[in-house]
Amino acid sequence: MLPQAHATPKRRAAPVAAGLAFAWLLILLAGADHPPPLGFLWLLPVLLGGALLVYWRATAYSTWKSRPRPWRVSRAIAEGSVAGLVVALVLQAAPGSGEPSIRGSGGAAFVWLVALAAVGGVNALLVYLLAARQSETAMRSAGDGSA
Repeated sequence: MLPQAHATPKRRAAPVAAGLAFAWLLILLAGADHPPPLGFLWLLPVLLGGALLVYWRATAYSTWKSRPRPWRVSRAIAEGSVAGLVVALVLQAAPGSGEPSIRGSGGAAFVWLVALAAVGGVNALLVYLLAARQSETAMRSAGDGSA
């Protein structure tokens, strides 16, 4: 039987997902025009999808702490990079994204893809570290009998 610390990995993943979604909302609002244009509304479903994905993966990452897996950090970064690429492609394909009068070049598209893949990888690393830390803290408190 698993210790009490592993009985609630989803409950521990919720603050990580909500916190990162809120942080990204603030970052996006800081970079937007004021008031944000209607195209900003496309980002809200992307943020919600990202929060759900973080919630799902943070649950998995917290269990990786108790059952060490080879290449777990590299795998988390790779998963985040793929998610970043998907977000880049979705945002690029969304109607009303970007300035209609500007035609993007192939180089600009490549930079966009690389930048969002890097941001996704860093986000996934952050999620992994937060989930592993919460799991470690929960296991320590369960071992002390204070949970």
